Amino acid sequence: MYGREFPELALDGRNYPTWASDVKICSALKGFLVAINPPAEGAEALASVVQYGALHFTRQHLDPDLKAEYLMEENPQN
Repeated sequence: MYGREFPELALDGRNYPTWASDVKICSALKGFLVAINPPAEGAEALASVVQYGALHFTRQHLDPDLKAEYLMEENPQN
């Protein structure tokens, strides 16, 4: 399973720039970057393990209230 590599995104977004950078870096290292970047035109659909792995990783780094707000979201780009 994934641990928390950096602080979660604050509810008020005050740490968003650092958080977004950390998400991008860690996502690249874990092979999830393709799941958070816009797909190239004509690109194949994401494998579900990549899509849900990226969601799991990102949700671990959200404030609990934000996590609840995005509970039903299944697109890691959102």
